[in-house]
Amino acid sequence: MGRQNREEILESIWQPPRQWKTPGAWLWWFWLFFIHDENTKKTGKCRQLMILWSIKKDNEIMCNSLDIRQPRQLEARADGTYCLNGAAAAWYFDGEQMHEDIVLEASHMSLDPRRRSLSAPGRSPSSFFMRGSDFVTRIKSGEHEFEFVARQKDLHPAVGPTHGATSLPAGMLIEGTRIETLELSGTEAHNGKKCALSGTAYFQKILLAAPPPQWYWGLYHFFDGSFFTYMVPYSGRAMLADNAWKGARLKTPSLPLKQDIFLYHAPSRRVFEGSQLTVAPSRIGKTENYLHELTGGGNDFGITATARAYSHACWSFRKKIGSLPARSNFRYNEYPAVLESLELTTRDGEVITLKNGWGNMENSWGFII
Repeated sequence: MGRQNREEILESIWQPPRQWKTPGAWLWWFWLFFIHDENTKKTGKCRQLMILWSIKKDNEIMCNSLDIRQPRQLEARADGTYCLNGAAAAWYFDGEQMHEDIVLEASHMSLDPRRRSLSAPGRSPSSFFMRGSDFVTRIKSGEHEFEFVARQKDLHPAVGPTHGATSLPAGMLIEGTRIETLELSGTEAHNGKKCALSGTAYFQKILLAAPPPQWYWGLYHFFDGSFFTYMVPYSGRAMLADNAWKGARLKTPSLPLKQDIFLYHAPSRRVFEGSQLTVAPSRIGKTENYLHELTGGGNDFGITATARAYSHACWSFRKKIGSLPARSNFRYNEYPAVLESLELTTRDGEVITLKNGWGNMENSWGFII
């Protein structure tokens, strides 16, 4: 990736969507912050905070306990800024307990492309902006206050920022920008006590101008700078969960729409990218957490891995179906997780092993129309 291309992609992070006509279109900015402690290297477990700012082209939709009514989601102002009428949401896993709605409120957010900033005023104000080459995120929720400073040290093209778009029939579109791993510093204040924090971070900006499918996803970072990610969107019986029956019956997808697997091995600066992946999910005991057994690979390598969740957060969406009294239901589940082991074998017999990667996995079920 050339320098000019990199700057263009960074600039696009602060731009409104190019397309905002598709009913149900969804735009969000999303950060995952992995906050390390003295045991993270040994166990892969860490505190985590996820925050997103989003708008959705629906006059009314419910998320958890929040009824979001925003007839006009995107408005241009005369001074070159934009008003985003949507919601800010965040969960926080404090190392022992998940706080699902540490931020959850409708917000008239402000996007300023010239200043490279996005701010969401409210009871729990948050903002995201650039300070020099650093990405800074501030969150205040009750007596808890964070300032996260994310800096990209590894400029390998695999790390990003990367940008891609896929056009679909009927004017639908999926467009995304990602930075896979950044160095994290900052401060955390709680009940008057302030301390420094460190770890890693992940960023994405997504425009989903299409009905959301069901999916399995995972992202994991390692102490040597490597990262591993996978994605399987699929269609199947899981779309009927919480609609035709209560609860999910998750299993290996029989109708995957796409299979992506990606490993960046930082010590050798090599990239392994494949389009063959099987995700075998299983619930861990009687908890809400899942295990993902992964097998797949590419033309010149094979890979096996095991990811285990240790906490769970859920965004439960409900929306009216036209003028009908019925509602469609969609659950977007996120899980702080450990990639316990990963083994990659090349065609030449070389073996790369990674352990105790810290990260997050996702699954979803139901549908929103």
